[in-house]
Amino acid sequence: MRPLRTRLARGRTDDEGAVAILVGLLAVVIFACAALAVDIASLSMERQKLHDHVDSAAHAGAFELPSSGSSAKTWAVTMAKRQDPTMTPDTDLFCVVASTGSSKQVAAGQIPATCDPGTYNSATVRCNTKICSIPCPTTGRCNTIRVSDAKDVDYDFAPIIGQNKGSTGSVTSAACKGSCGETLPNPMDIVIMADRTTSMLDSDREEMKTAIVDSLGVMDPTLHYVAFGALHKSKATASCATAATEKSDGVTGGDWIAVPFTNDYKANRDSAINSSSKLVKGVQCMPSGAVQDLATKSYGTHLASAMKGAARYLLGKQPNNLSSLPKRPGTPKKVIIFETDGQPDELLASGSASLDTSDDLGADRNFYGNGNGKDGCDNFNQVAQYAKDNNITVLVIGFGDANDAPCEKPITSGGYKRDPRSPWVRDYLAKAASPGPSGAPSKAESDCSSNAERVAENKDGDYYFCAVSGSELGPIFATAIVAVTESIRLIEMP
Repeated sequence: MRPLRTRLARGRTDDEGAVAILVGLLAVVIFACAALAVDIASLSMERQKLHDHVDSAAHAGAFELPSSGSSAKTWAVTMAKRQDPTMTPDTDLFCVVASTGSSKQVAAGQIPATCDPGTYNSATVRCNTKICSIPCPTTGRCNTIRVSDAKDVDYDFAPIIGQNKGSTGSVTSAACKGSCGETLPNPMDIVIMADRTTSMLDSDREEMKTAIVDSLGVMDPTLHYVAFGALHKSKATASCATAATEKSDGVTGGDWIAVPFTNDYKANRDSAINSSSKLVKGVQCMPSGAVQDLATKSYGTHLASAMKGAARYLLGKQPNNLSSLPKRPGTPKKVIIFETDGQPDELLASGSASLDTSDDLGADRNFYGNGNGKDGCDNFNQVAQYAKDNNITVLVIGFGDANDAPCEKPITSGGYKRDPRSPWVRDYLAKAASPGPSGAPSKAESDCSSNAERVAENKDGDYYFCAVSGSELGPIFATAIVAVTESIRLIEMP
């Protein structure tokens, strides 16, 4: 029996030794896996931290757009290094505009309205069905900055198994300022005031009406409520909300705002224009401002009074219908888009510029040397300033003759001659506009007589725009609406 017991004892000893060896080997594997898990978790945390840093850096850089691409890059790098001095981010600038949809092409009409990359190679453009990204030089007018970086992370335990470092891999973030190729993201109350005085050619007026309706396409009816008014006033009829006033109404009869705030111009953000909308129908049926049987043919171009009517309605000083429409998130921005083609030439000779009074404002008929034209320009600027003081963003479109007309009518006997003492209407129109996103005052850079001058004026980043024909108004109205969107958001590039 003793030999058997000896053999059994020896067997147990051998098994225990084998188990001990196996446990030892497993312990090494378990500890190595645990160490690797700790290091992988650390690497994941560092990647998330890096992601937060490049998000902040891109957001900081976008504040400088579209004014200065070089400043945007500088601020992005500065913000990155403030958060982590070891970061060495790469930065790129882009012009992000809308895509044509399934064909995935650049919606060219948004250039230079949304941004302007200059001449670009189509091979470098990336599009999805919503947006397109176009590489943009530092000297261009860019609306998007992309920031990317990667970071090596020291392992604490992995060196045990021969691995000293790990990499987060490249982490990228892009921030865009403005509409970013899509509909406007912020809630807005917009009053569009359009000149339909008799100085507007019928063809130009028809193209302007089309332009206004088309501009509704860039809006989101859940966020953007739009009202419409005309120069001179309207008197609604059964067939047209924007019908012109009559001789019996007098110069103060009728309403500056012909169509109240509405959100029915589209069913939703991505749908087509609703042709049954009161707004759309009101714009489309708008006739000229001619007044039948009136000796002067019309009540003139009352710029100050029209601006006052728009501002009072927008602020609720003249009752509006905003409370009857669905409440939107945030605080809506209040915007006036004011288009006109001429000098102030007003039949009315009374009234106050104050927005707290309901009376209309006019400086009387504009004849050479009587000073009424200059007073009309001054009144317009004063009312616009009151509107801006009440946090209304004012955008002005100078059309046709407004770009090269003086405030005072010129001498016509012996040929056209401008009184050198009379300032240009365009300078007053530009001064009425709000400062651009950069904070600089809006300015009329030229008389917009050449195409190059118009392109330069309309992409200089301020809130004064110009056009010389009705066909040019389409992209300008859309540009004006897009221009008031100053929000910054992170986007996923195509």
